[in-house]
Amino acid sequence: MKNKVLILWLACILVLVPILMIVLWALAVKWTYPALLPTRYGWTYFHRAYADPNFWPSIWHSTLIAMIATFVTLAIAMPACRFLTLQNILPGRLIEFVIYLPLILPAIAIVTSMETEFLQWQISGTYFGVVILHVFFMLPYAMQILLESYRKLGTNYQLMAQNLGANPWQVFWHVTVPLLRPGLIAAASLCYIISYSQYLPTFFVGDSNIITLPLLLIPFANNGRFGVGSVYSLIFIATSLVGVGIITTIIGGRHGIKRQKY
Repeated sequence: MKNKVLILWLACILVLVPILMIVLWALAVKWTYPALLPTRYGWTYFHRAYADPNFWPSIWHSTLIAMIATFVTLAIAMPACRFLTLQNILPGRLIEFVIYLPLILPAIAIVTSMETEFLQWQISGTYFGVVILHVFFMLPYAMQILLESYRKLGTNYQLMAQNLGANPWQVFWHVTVPLLRPGLIAAASLCYIISYSQYLPTFFVGDSNIITLPLLLIPFANNGRFGVGSVYSLIFIATSLVGVGIITTIIGGRHGIKRQKY
């Protein structure tokens, strides 16, 4: 029991200390060496971030793209995982290798090559192009989670529902989805955060037409402007959590993320 409490406290410290540092940097008007804490606080960096004309558009673009990409990813991953779970031809190791292939290959190589193709297809600089590339990087995570969910689910419940007269749509909506709900929520939440934090795909394919929060945040962090960068980091954390909450509500309905009893 003591070990569990110690691990819990350690996990809280590891999560809260970085966030506390971000808050201090966001509020620090003056913080010079060798002071351990800021000597003057204020809302200066918040005002600068809010004054940026891309402030609200970046939040809107990030949220819209992440929402669309998440549900597109689930729409592709669910039938693919069901097929891979039921088939007996391909070995499991090969399936896992193919799923993880987009994560093994260098992201910069994939993004630049896809950007060349998107220019020829005239979808570079569009929401459609950005969403496609986001889905490409999100699919491995969603499929890995849903594959395990489908393996645990099996086919007994669906067969029972069919024997009782349910059609395929009723089996899917009233049996499969409720039983997969925990896995769906986990996959959707992870995919949303991955899409929300994408930088390279949006930077290359967006062609400066689509500005998201990471495109505003990372330049400030790389240039040592930690004040404004910390403000964008806090906004990033808050808005991403709100988005995850919305997705959890949509998929979980009134049940949220509570464990279902059957």
